[in-house]
Formats: sequence, structure tokens, C-alpha cells
Amino acid sequence: MASPNSTKRGVVLVADDDPVMRLLMLEMLGQVGLDGIEAEDGAQAVAYFQSMSPDLILLDVEMPNMDGFSACREIRRIETGAPVPIIMVTGGDDIEAVTNAYEVGATDFVSKPINWPILGHRVLYVLRASDAIVRLRAADAHNRAVLAAIPDTFFRLNRDGFYLDYEPGHERPGHGNISAFPMEACIGKHVTEVFPRDIAERLVEQMRAVLDTQHIRSVDYELVRFGAVHHFEARLVATGASEVLGLVRDISERKRTEEQIRRLAYCDSLTGIPNRQAFLETLERELHRSKTGNKKFAVLFMDLDAFKRINDTLGHNVGDSLLKVVSERLRETIRPSDLVARGDQSHNLARLGGDEFTILIPDLERVDHALNVAQRVKEAMRRPFLIDGNEIFVTASIGISLFPEDGDDCDSLLKFADTAMYHAKNCGKNNAKLYSSSLTMQIMSHVKLEVGLRKALKNQELYLLYQPQIEVRTGEIVGVEALVRWRHPERGIVSPTEFIPLAEETGLIVPIGEWVLRTACNQAMAWHRIARRSLRMAVNLSAKQFKDENLSQIVISALHDTGLDPKMLELELTEGTLMDDARATMATLEQLRAIGVYLSIDDFGTGYSSMNYLKRFDVRALKIDKSFICGLPQDTENAAITRAIIAMAHGLKMVVVAEGVETDEQLLMLQEYGCDMVQGFYLGHPSPHEAITQILLQPCAAAPAPAK
Repeated sequence: MASPNSTKRGVVLVADDDPVMRLLMLEMLGQVGLDGIEAEDGAQAVAYFQSMSPDLILLDVEMPNMDGFSACREIRRIETGAPVPIIMVTGGDDIEAVTNAYEVGATDFVSKPINWPILGHRVLYVLRASDAIVRLRAADAHNRAVLAAIPDTFFRLNRDGFYLDYEPGHERPGHGNISAFPMEACIGKHVTEVFPRDIAERLVEQMRAVLDTQHIRSVDYELVRFGAVHHFEARLVATGASEVLGLVRDISERKRTEEQIRRLAYCDSLTGIPNRQAFLETLERELHRSKTGNKKFAVLFMDLDAFKRINDTLGHNVGDSLLKVVSERLRETIRPSDLVARGDQSHNLARLGGDEFTILIPDLERVDHALNVAQRVKEAMRRPFLIDGNEIFVTASIGISLFPEDGDDCDSLLKFADTAMYHAKNCGKNNAKLYSSSLTMQIMSHVKLEVGLRKALKNQELYLLYQPQIEVRTGEIVGVEALVRWRHPERGIVSPTEFIPLAEETGLIVPIGEWVLRTACNQAMAWHRIARRSLRMAVNLSAKQFKDENLSQIVISALHDTGLDPKMLELELTEGTLMDDARATMATLEQLRAIGVYLSIDDFGTGYSSMNYLKRFDVRALKIDKSFICGLPQDTENAAITRAIIAMAHGLKMVVVAEGVETDEQLLMLQEYGCDMVQGFYLGHPSPHEAITQILLQPCAAAPAPAK
């Protein structure tokens, strides 16, 4: 947090009652070179504004003591200098909040959930635009002071539009008179003889309005002088019942500054094409036009596949260069006929941010037309891009929403196109998909399940089952594999194939995995105390867990807190996890081996391990994937692969465990091949700890009888 007495430029006041949001915002501001001041509520924000004079304010809408709207209104009331830019943080689809934000004087708004990298740049852009406006006002004040000393062009007209007097402004170097008309060219002539007819008619119309109302009026017009277009402003004031005094000023510089500000607000600084705000306004206009004219249009939402990989491997400079070339190729790919060649289509293509682009196709007659455009865009993206002498290959996923079929407002059409794009990615990428209402249902179900999973640990909805691992030679239980299950309060038992990938996607697999590890270790110690024998406990590690820099400490803590002997804990890793980053894998494996835990490769045969890496990894056991066991003994190819895996593992002095054993014939064949351990439904289903306890308390803890 910045010091309360900080006077450094680039200070942003962050007002939010949520400390986590304040922390994230301060981190975001630091990344873009800005200092931050924290306020916990609206009243504190107003007080800090008065005492610290921040350059920009980020105001959350909902805060105690004084909400964001009230705080914004109060700041606007008490400020005495140039208005400080205020960005309101609103709900994602709260249109009323956005409207209220502007009504109370907000400069801009951002909606939740916040795209943090984009917010940092947005803050910089708002600061830059604010500085530009301050400079513009300073320039205007300077011009007024100069013009007070150096008279503008003056003229007098009578009610009929004839010049009674004309005094040109002082000369500007290289431009001649500011009015561009000599005195003798005006006096006694009618305005239609001096100006082009359209300008003259507007001057006469406004002059008569001034005489009738006795109110000041102004007319802006353009004239080509000295090879360039100049913008002029003529202010008209009545000097009696039949005469008007006019003062003419060259406002070309002001127009240029306004255009720069407009381009800053509506142009993407990286690619030069329209930005999100420009596209949204274009979409709003097209929506109104299509509703009025009973027309149809399509919104295409394009996202580059695996763009993050390019940034991570080749660097952000290459990624930025790629985005520039992508935007150029998109401009070349979209034909004028796609945009119906009417008016200005410059904003029909836009970059929303990151690697996301949108295309608006108006006057759509057939859905095929939108699909054809999407197909051309996909093909254009598949052609290699030459960046800094390197060929880069990318693909694109595109979602399409249609008006009026899919929605009748901008937010819905853009959101549904985005939804369809994610569906295209989930279907294998390099795809174009039309939106359908079922996609929203799928996403809502997915979101609801994610919310439930986030509460599952706290609400004790997760539990473990244990599947016995049997030693083939003796038939005794020598270990169990811990398997996590979820009993949802509404849906009942949720399949692991549904919630485990979701946990991986959201990062929840790390806290869930730690809970599984501790619970399993604790249960292993309980069996040791009850049955007076040790049972190896096998626990699966996900790729995210394995890459967690705190993994070793988590394992040590679980063993220490439960008292379990490290050699009685088996950590199972997949081939893909081990092979993802061989150097980092070796370092993590060395840490785990130093702890003394038992390491094994799960689902062996489905990945891409090499013999060389198997030797270097020095794991204790291989678990043959059940896909090779299920066809035994009839499937001769699977039988040959299984025998080869067992022989290879034994050659490397590794124990072999066969998963998915479901028949006596499979067990006999594995025994013949020399397999060390087996597990599967034939030998024991995943069971609660009470059932395993009963087995262990039997005189000889052998495998349970096969189910009939």
C-alpha cells in the first residue's frame, strides 16, 4: 500500500470491502507500474480522495457505510479541480448498475468476473485518456488567453445575410489570415457569395434564430485552405434587432485532439483494429437497425487455440507480433460482401482482448453464409505465420450466435457466441459451432457442479473407498488403493469420471488430494492398531499435485501427523505426469524418494514412457492398465503386451500390479506370467473402511471371495 503522504503520480485509490479483491487489484496495479491506496468502504474512499488526491479511483458498487454510487456522487460534488477518473466495479450482467454508475459521474466501469491482465491495461488507458483531456482543456484555456489578446475574425451581418463589416484575424505563419478571406472579398456581399451554399444556408438559418431568440448560437464548418482541411467555429450573437456579430475561430487543432482521444478510446493499441468498446457500440447500432428493418445478423467469436503455449515458449513479443499479423489476415479474409458493403464497416471486426476477436456479419440471409465466413477464417488461420523468421502454426475455434434466434440484446449475443466458441474448443478445437440453448444448460450444470465441489470438502461430502491389492503368490491382502468418492446432497453419488476432471480444471484437486492423502494415511494407521499388521496404502497423485512446489512438505506433514511409516505409503503417478517435464520430474522424485515413500506408475501402457526414462525415474512398481487385462485370455495381442510389460518390469527389478482383474481365467494367466500383485472386481470391489477392517480381523487376511 502506498504511504498516505505519497505524492507520486500514478496513484490509484482502490475501494472495496473485500480484502482479497483489494489485494488482487493492488497486485494488478503494481504489475503495470502504478501505486495503490486501499479503502475499506465508501466513506473512507471519500476521505482519502480529499487527503491524498489520487490520479484514478477504482470503486466497488457494493460496500458498507457508503456504497460505490454514493461515494462517486460525493466525490463529484466536492472535487474542485479536473475530474478524477472513476472506474466502477459492477456485477457481470447488472445493466442497471452500469447505468447508475454513469449517472452518478463514473468515467468507466468493469464487470465481474474481472479479467485481471486486461484491467491493468484498461486503467492505464483511462489514465492516458484523462491526461489527454486535461491537456486538451489546458490547450483550450491557452488558446482563449491568446485570442483575448489577438482578436478572432469579426464580422457583422444584417438580417438578410449581407456583410456589414469584416475584420480578418491576425496572420498565422504559413497560413495567411485565420479566416482565409480578405476584407474586400466579403463586405457588401451575401454569405452565399463567400461560402459554399450548404455552409451559407446554415449560417443564415442560425443567424435568424439568434435574432429571434436573442440567444448565442454557433456553426461549425470545414473549408479546404492551403491544401488542408480546416475546421472553423463561428459564434453568433445578436447586437440588436436586425444585426448579428460573428466571431470565427480555427478549431482544427481541437478537432485533431478530439480525434486522438476518440481513437484512444475505440482503437486497440496493439493491432490497430477496433477494440471491445467500439465493437459493442457497433453491435448496438446494428441491433437497432436490424430490429427496425426486420433484418438478421450474426456474431462470430474467434479464439486462437493454444495461444498461451506460444507466449510461454516463444515469449510475449512473438505473441504480440502474431496477434498483429492475425488481425491483418482477418481483414484480408473478410470480404466486402460479408459486410454488405454499406457505410463504414471498420468496426465490424474487433479485438476484444488477448487472442479473442469478433466479426459482425449484418444483413444475414442464410445461416450458411455465417458458417462459410467462419470456414474461411479457420482456413486462413491454419496457414503458417512467419514471425521473426520462424513459421508459427495456429488454429482457431469460432462460436456463432444469430439475431434474433439466439437473443435480442448485445450482451446475450456476445455471451452466446462465446459459449459456442468454448463448445468448439471442447469438440477438438479448430472448429466452428453455432450456439444452441442446450449449451447454456450444459454450462449452467457445469458451473453448479463446480460450486458444489468447492463446498464438498467443507461439508464433508467426500469420502474414501478402498480396493484390496492381492499378492498373487499367497492370495493375501498386502495393500489397498484409496479411491475418492463424492456424495452430492442433491444428485447423490457423483461419478469420479465427472468430478475429478472438474477438480483438475479448477485446481481444487490440490486441496482434495491433500485431504485424500491425510485421510488415507490416518486409516492405514487405524488398521495397524486394530489388526496388528501393516497394509500399504496407495494414493493417486494428479499432475497438478505433482507439480505443486509444496508436495514434499505436504507428504512429510501427513506422515508426521498420522505416524504412518513412509514405506507403507505408495504414491501413484501416471506416465503422462512423469514425462511432462523430465528435469522437474527427476527433482520431485528425488525429494519423494528421500522421504522414503513407495513410488509406482499407474495405468502403465497408455502413455509414452521410454525405457531410458523408466530406468532414470527409479520407481518401485508398474500398474498395468486394465484396458490390457479386460480382453484376457482371448485377446492374444493384449496377452503378448501384458507378458512383455511384466518381463520388462522384472528386468528393471520392479514389482508389477495388474488392474481390472474380473475373472478367474485372467487371474490364472497373470499368475502364469509371473505378475506380482492384482486388484479388480473379481478380488474385491472398492469398499468402505469397515468392510476392509472385517477382512483384516479374519484369522488369515486373504482376498474376499469373488462375487457370484
